[in-house]
Amino acid sequence: MKVANQRTDVLSRKRYSREDLVRFVVISGVLTRDDNQKLPGRGVYLKKGMGEEAIKKSSFNKILHRPLTLNEEEEVRKV
Repeated sequence: MKVANQRTDVLSRKRYSREDLVRFVVISGVLTRDDNQKLPGRGVYLKKGMGEEAIKKSSFNKILHRPLTLNEEEEVRKV
């Protein structure tokens, strides 16, 4: 049986429903939070409340193949 609307969390690598995750997308080279989950591009999903842990473990750096800027880190910490 297929479970619909699940995405993989960038930090834990576990699957969660889209409602439990926050989507980020890179637009013009800048990591942007996609609250409506409608922006074009490949999404990177993070479980709500795990922003600080994702920064500590460099989870976004590994996926994006580049370090986050200070502004991007602040946006992730807000999650």
